[in-house]
Amino acid sequence: MSVSDNLSGITAAGIVAEYNPFHNGHAYQIQEVRRRSRAGFVAVVMSGDFVQRGAPALLDKYARAKMALLGGADLVLELPCAASCGSAARFAQEAVRILDGLHIVRELWFGSEAGDIRPLLAISRILAAEPEDFRERLQKYLREGKSYPLARHLALEEFLAGDGRALSASCLKSPNNLLGIEYCAALERLNSSIRPRTLKRIGSGYHETGLAGCFGSASGIRRAVTAGRPAELERQMPPAVYAAFSEALQKEGFLEADDFSLLLKCRLLEGGAESLLPFLPEDTARRAAALRNRFLSFTQFAELVKTRERTRSSIDRGFLHLLLGIPSGAGTPSGAAFSASLPCRTLTDAGIVRVLGFRRRAVPLLSSVKRAGGLSMEARPAALPAEEYGTDLFASNLYEAVRSQKMAQPFREERTRQPVIL
Repeated sequence: MSVSDNLSGITAAGIVAEYNPFHNGHAYQIQEVRRRSRAGFVAVVMSGDFVQRGAPALLDKYARAKMALLGGADLVLELPCAASCGSAARFAQEAVRILDGLHIVRELWFGSEAGDIRPLLAISRILAAEPEDFRERLQKYLREGKSYPLARHLALEEFLAGDGRALSASCLKSPNNLLGIEYCAALERLNSSIRPRTLKRIGSGYHETGLAGCFGSASGIRRAVTAGRPAELERQMPPAVYAAFSEALQKEGFLEADDFSLLLKCRLLEGGAESLLPFLPEDTARRAAALRNRFLSFTQFAELVKTRERTRSSIDRGFLHLLLGIPSGAGTPSGAAFSASLPCRTLTDAGIVRVLGFRRRAVPLLSSVKRAGGLSMEARPAALPAEEYGTDLFASNLYEAVRSQKMAQPFREERTRQPVIL
């Protein structure tokens, strides 16, 4: 912790989230983090208009920031697009860079199926240190033609089993555990003073789509919305959040991957596989180019291009990279087990973090970040540097262009948008 932070007495607990959309499980997490951490504030780093599974967010980042603040968060910061629709490691690394760069965050909290930080830390230290035996196993699977994420997963399982840590290896089968491991590994790589903490995930599993009880998953909520059953969601959200969610749906509508189908088809028609290579791994680019005449929709084509070596989510992320002009960064330095660095510069590289919203009670937190010499906070998109914010600016304008066209509403240029203040 910085000297200025100690003098001010102001600390924050950090959460990384997508809130796609915000629900009771998220409200429970914020409540428990506030209670257990005893931090004065809860700061959230949240994905913008596109999310890590390779899709547009159901609602735009301003609507979701408002829901987060109504649900208990004090401050919502934007995770740059190159990370928010990147691999789990890139997603986690950039989010941790932001929290660490604030200089006032003491703990990073996340939900996990394990509910125990110890096995997650054990695995994360392997990923951060990259021992030689692990690298050799990884290279073996890469030579067999496995994709990087799959090769790393198999190498890690094999390494842990050989080291007598099968219990730790079982953590790799759960999505929230995996993301938690990436947060811990990112903290290790940065040598951050932030301490990782985990809460056991409650309610429906990550991939479950049912809405039994009051703790349904975000996947289940999205499915109810796209199926035209939003009234089923009232018990899945705190009352104030549900009111804001219902208002946003009614006034602004929602987006899903297939709303971007025509845009993706146009990009695929611009040239052969070589034109796709800056944005897609080579095998995916060549397969997409060969199959493009069978394109019907974003989701149909992603399922068609998917292979045993490339998961559906990685294909979806690749197609988003193509639409948004984000380089794939598919190459990995020789001998390195994994690189979580992003393929383009972000606001974090410029020492800036974008503020999406805050509660008025959090003004002392903003002042504390400034006194601590942390990242410069900026709420006005028009004031952000063009090079580092260009990708995010284009992504938000593209999202809004598709939304406004779908809803037959006027287009709202990103540089005219204002932060959410409650």
